Amino acid sequence: MQERFAQLREAYPGKRLLIVSNTAGTLADPTGKDAEILENNTKSTVLRHRTKKPGCGAEVQRFLADQPDLNITSPSQIAVVGDRLFTDVMLANMMGARAIWVRDGVVGDQNMFARAEKSIASFLLRRGYVPPDPRSSFE
Repeated sequence: MQERFAQLREAYPGKRLLIVSNTAGTLADPTGKDAEILENNTKSTVLRHRTKKPGCGAEVQRFLADQPDLNITSPSQIAVVGDRLFTDVMLANMMGARAIWVRDGVVGDQNMFARAEKSIASFLLRRGYVPPDPRSSFE
């Protein structure tokens, strides 16, 4: 896992790799201590945001737009990688960004919501659902 994350940091240096957590960096972390610990452990930036996923798309886009070296001109240039359909993937869809769902290996199936998400995804995929290409009302 650490090796893969190091490869990710190398491929997307600096602010190109942004962690958006629903705990660290939010109002649930008022001192920012959790965000700092996560940044130190991952050597990556943690977004400080007021609205939890999936509703923080504007804050993500604002942060990325404020990084002139990134040259992000469209939400479709953003990829959201996450293990939750109802937060991470929905955030990407609401933003008009690309979503990469990490289905296995992160959240244990003992979580009722994780099991429900996987069941819904399996149901849709068996019926031929194909995710749409990213589109944004901002473009």
